[in-house]
Amino acid sequence: MAVVSKLSSVSALRDETRRGDEPDSRRPILTIVESRTSAGWKLAVCVVVAATCLLGVVGLQARMAQRQMHLDKINSDIIRARRHFDTLRARKAELQSPTHLIARAHQIGLVPGVLQRVVEIPPDVAAQVVATTGKIDDDVADTPESSLDKFGRLKPAVVGGS
Repeated sequence: MAVVSKLSSVSALRDETRRGDEPDSRRPILTIVESRTSAGWKLAVCVVVAATCLLGVVGLQARMAQRQMHLDKINSDIIRARRHFDTLRARKAELQSPTHLIARAHQIGLVPGVLQRVVEIPPDVAAQVVATTGKIDDDVADTPESSLDKFGRLKPAVVGGS
Protein backbone atom coordinates (compact mmCIF):
# COMPACT_ATOMS: atom_id res chain seq x y z
CA MET A 1 0.00 0.00 0.00
CA ALA A 2 1.38 3.39 -0.95
CA VAL A 3 0.82 6.76 0.70
CA VAL A 4 1.15 10.04 -1.14
CA SER A 5 2.79 12.99 0.59
CA LYS A 6 4.35 16.36 -0.31
CA LEU A 7 8.04 16.83 -0.02
CA SER A 8 9.73 19.69 1.66
CA SER A 9 11.51 22.47 -0.21
CA VAL A 10 14.86 20.67 -0.06
CA SER A 11 13.63 17.76 -2.08
CA ALA A 12 11.88 20.18 -4.43
CA LEU A 13 15.21 21.88 -5.15
CA ARG A 14 16.78 18.53 -5.86
CA ASP A 15 14.07 17.69 -8.36
CA GLU A 16 14.43 21.11 -10.03
CA THR A 17 18.06 20.53 -10.67
CA ARG A 18 17.28 17.17 -12.23
CA ARG A 19 14.53 18.45 -14.49
CA GLY A 20 16.23 21.49 -15.55
CA ASP A 21 16.19 25.14 -14.62
CA GLU A 22 12.44 25.68 -14.71
CA PRO A 23 10.49 24.76 -11.54
CA ASP A 24 7.00 23.48 -12.12
CA SER A 25 4.85 25.08 -9.44
CA ARG A 26 1.58 23.58 -10.56
CA ARG A 27 2.51 20.01 -10.02
CA PRO A 28 3.31 18.68 -6.50
CA ILE A 29 6.20 16.30 -6.05
CA LEU A 30 5.03 12.82 -4.92
CA THR A 31 6.93 9.95 -3.27
CA ILE A 32 5.96 6.37 -2.21
CA VAL A 33 6.00 5.65 1.51
CA GLU A 34 5.62 2.04 2.69
CA SER A 35 2.82 1.34 5.11
CA ARG A 36 3.69 -0.23 8.47
CA THR A 37 0.19 -1.58 9.14
CA SER A 38 0.84 -4.84 7.20
CA ALA A 39 3.67 -5.77 9.58
CA GLY A 40 1.29 -5.37 12.53
CA TRP A 41 -1.25 -7.70 10.93
CA LYS A 42 1.43 -10.26 10.23
CA LEU A 43 2.58 -10.13 13.83
CA ALA A 44 -0.99 -10.48 15.12
CA VAL A 45 -1.63 -13.51 12.88
CA CYS A 46 1.62 -15.14 14.04
CA VAL A 47 0.68 -14.59 17.69
CA VAL A 48 -2.78 -16.11 17.15
CA VAL A 49 -1.33 -19.13 15.33
CA ALA A 50 1.29 -19.66 18.06
CA ALA A 51 -1.35 -19.36 20.81
CA THR A 52 -3.60 -21.87 18.99
CA CYS A 53 -0.72 -24.32 18.64
CA LEU A 54 0.16 -23.99 22.32
CA LEU A 55 -3.45 -24.56 23.34
CA GLY A 56 -3.56 -27.63 21.10
CA VAL A 57 -0.41 -29.02 22.72
CA VAL A 58 -1.83 -28.38 26.21
CA GLY A 59 -5.10 -30.09 25.25
CA LEU A 60 -3.23 -33.07 23.83
CA GLN A 61 -1.15 -33.39 27.00
CA ALA A 62 -4.32 -33.27 29.13
CA ARG A 63 -5.95 -35.98 27.02
CA MET A 64 -2.84 -38.16 27.27
CA ALA A 65 -2.83 -37.72 31.05
CA GLN A 66 -6.50 -38.79 31.21
CA ARG A 67 -5.81 -41.90 29.13
CA GLN A 68 -2.80 -42.77 31.32
CA MET A 69 -4.97 -42.50 34.44
CA HIS A 70 -7.52 -44.81 32.77
CA LEU A 71 -4.77 -47.34 31.95
CA ASP A 72 -3.51 -47.21 35.54
CA LYS A 73 -7.03 -47.95 36.80
CA ILE A 74 -7.36 -50.90 34.43
CA ASN A 75 -3.97 -52.25 35.55
CA SER A 76 -4.97 -52.02 39.21
CA ASP A 77 -8.26 -53.81 38.41
CA ILE A 78 -6.32 -56.60 36.69
CA ILE A 79 -3.98 -56.96 39.67
CA ARG A 80 -6.93 -57.07 42.06
CA ALA A 81 -8.71 -59.69 39.91
CA ARG A 82 -5.58 -61.87 39.78
CA ARG A 83 -5.23 -61.73 43.56
CA HIS A 84 -8.89 -62.68 43.96
CA PHE A 85 -8.42 -65.57 41.50
CA ASP A 86 -5.39 -66.81 43.45
CA THR A 87 -7.40 -66.66 46.68
CA LEU A 88 -10.26 -68.62 45.13
CA ARG A 89 -7.89 -71.19 43.65
CA ALA A 90 -6.25 -71.71 47.05
CA ARG A 91 -9.68 -72.11 48.68
CA LYS A 92 -10.70 -74.65 46.02
CA ALA A 93 -7.52 -76.66 46.58
CA GLU A 94 -8.17 -76.58 50.32
CA LEU A 95 -11.74 -77.82 49.86
CA GLN A 96 -10.63 -80.63 47.53
CA SER A 97 -7.81 -81.84 49.75
CA PRO A 98 -8.22 -85.39 51.12
CA THR A 99 -7.86 -84.26 54.74
CA HIS A 100 -10.72 -81.80 54.36
CA LEU A 101 -12.87 -84.36 52.55
CA ILE A 102 -12.27 -86.98 55.26
CA ALA A 103 -13.07 -84.46 58.02
CA ARG A 104 -16.24 -83.39 56.23
CA ALA A 105 -17.29 -87.04 55.70
CA HIS A 106 -16.88 -87.71 59.43
CA GLN A 107 -18.98 -84.59 60.18
CA ILE A 108 -21.92 -85.88 58.16
CA GLY A 109 -21.60 -89.43 59.56
CA LEU A 110 -19.83 -91.34 56.80
CA VAL A 111 -17.38 -94.05 57.79
CA PRO A 112 -14.86 -95.90 55.63
CA GLY A 113 -15.69 -99.42 54.49
CA VAL A 114 -14.07 -102.20 56.49
CA LEU A 115 -14.00 -105.08 54.06
CA GLN A 116 -13.63 -104.70 50.34
CA ARG A 117 -13.41 -107.69 48.06
CA VAL A 118 -13.55 -107.89 44.28
CA VAL A 119 -15.01 -111.08 42.86
CA GLU A 120 -14.02 -112.00 39.33
CA ILE A 121 -16.47 -114.06 37.29
CA PRO A 122 -14.90 -116.56 34.91
CA PRO A 123 -15.94 -116.13 31.25
CA ASP A 124 -17.45 -119.62 30.99
CA VAL A 125 -19.71 -118.95 33.98
CA ALA A 126 -20.79 -115.66 32.45
CA ALA A 127 -21.57 -117.41 29.14
CA GLN A 128 -23.60 -120.13 30.91
CA VAL A 129 -25.64 -117.51 32.76
CA VAL A 130 -26.31 -115.66 29.53
CA ALA A 131 -27.35 -118.89 27.79
CA THR A 132 -29.75 -119.94 30.52
CA THR A 133 -31.37 -116.56 30.99
CA GLY A 134 -31.47 -115.64 27.33
CA LYS A 135 -30.33 -112.11 28.04
CA ILE A 136 -27.50 -110.88 25.83
CA ASP A 137 -26.05 -107.40 26.08
CA ASP A 138 -26.44 -105.18 23.05
CA ASP A 139 -22.73 -104.68 22.63
CA VAL A 140 -22.18 -108.46 22.47
CA ALA A 141 -25.15 -109.23 20.21
CA ASP A 142 -24.56 -106.49 17.64
CA THR A 143 -20.92 -106.98 16.80
CA PRO A 144 -20.01 -105.22 13.58
CA GLU A 145 -19.03 -107.43 10.69
CA SER A 146 -15.38 -107.15 9.74
CA SER A 147 -13.91 -107.45 6.25
CA LEU A 148 -12.48 -110.88 7.19
CA ASP A 149 -16.02 -112.17 7.85
CA LYS A 150 -17.09 -111.03 4.40
CA PHE A 151 -14.03 -112.69 2.89
CA GLY A 152 -14.81 -115.95 4.71
CA ARG A 153 -18.29 -116.05 3.16
CA LEU A 154 -17.12 -115.00 -0.29
CA LYS A 155 -14.16 -117.42 -0.64
CA PRO A 156 -16.16 -120.70 -0.83
CA ALA A 157 -18.41 -119.21 -3.51
CA VAL A 158 -15.49 -118.09 -5.65
CA VAL A 159 -13.16 -121.09 -5.14
CA GLY A 160 -15.92 -123.57 -5.54
CA GLY A 161 -17.57 -125.21 -2.60
CA SER A 162 -14.85 -126.00 -0.12
